[in-house]
Amino acid sequence: IRGAKIGVGTLANCSGHITPWNTVLTCEENYDMFYGERNRKDGSIIKSSYNLGWIKHFPFPPEHYGWIVEVDPYTGKSAKHVALGRCAHECATVKELEDKRVVVYTGDDGNNEHLYKFISREKSSLKEGTLYVANLEKGQWIPVDIEKHQVLKSNFSSQTEVLIYLREAAKLIGATELDRPEDIEIDPITGNVLVALTNNVAKGNYFGSILKIEEEGGNHDSLNFKSETYLAGGEETGFAAPDNMVFDRIGNLWFTSDISGSVINKPPYQKFKNNGLFIVPRHGDDAGKVIQLASAPRDAEFTGPWFSP
Repeated sequence: IRGAKIGVGTLANCSGHITPWNTVLTCEENYDMFYGERNRKDGSIIKSSYNLGWIKHFPFPPEHYGWIVEVDPYTGKSAKHVALGRCAHECATVKELEDKRVVVYTGDDGNNEHLYKFISREKSSLKEGTLYVANLEKGQWIPVDIEKHQVLKSNFSSQTEVLIYLREAAKLIGATELDRPEDIEIDPITGNVLVALTNNVAKGNYFGSILKIEEEGGNHDSLNFKSETYLAGGEETGFAAPDNMVFDRIGNLWFTSDISGSVINKPPYQKFKNNGLFIVPRHGDDAGKVIQLASAPRDAEFTGPWFSP
């Protein structure tokens, strides 16, 4: 990977977003299942959990994957944005600022991983900017920048290496460990940022929650914020393992659930039955309640809810 200018192909793609300039963002999520991950200490490759044999035909290094990829659907041109860091990106939620710079929120879908925010340097571009990681205890966005932290200078040779091994770097600078941060959506009425924290079984969090981030002054490029649980999963609210979310044009929140196929309809999930599609009304007598509207087939989940115009 050292000195490489081109990543070959894209795989393990998850959610993304549409930029204000009408390109598509797609996220390379569970790349390690295909190519493994490199042990930085000795350079060896930790074997992947998939053994389909195709790596013999496409023997690429794992560092080619784990990025947010921008694709122009009209020209076919694409780019992997190193500046946004490398991890199991679940989403890339874009907010355009008044000066046409953009903010991108992204979650790293893994137990005890982190919430990130990228602020672009130039308008209408994701090529350069600063990547931050959330510290919920302090309510601060911490720059993932080798020039700002001695601990990063002591552990990495360059900013590029920091971004390649983003998970390790984030933990060194005090990022808050979260319970599988997956989809992220911005409330069209309040501007608050909602983050689906699916679950963390290893820590006894089976049902997950939705986290609310309130940026200081309502400014998405602010480096300070307040946070609290917006909705907690469990029998009282009737859902478990929240995943993909979307707001409709009058501000109702819609979200899907992602109970793993290996445990669905088994303890402690049996009371939730199959995965579902839920709505949280904004107005009226049911405002704030969680209402299930549909049930997915057995062993399946709904993903990518989106409204046409």
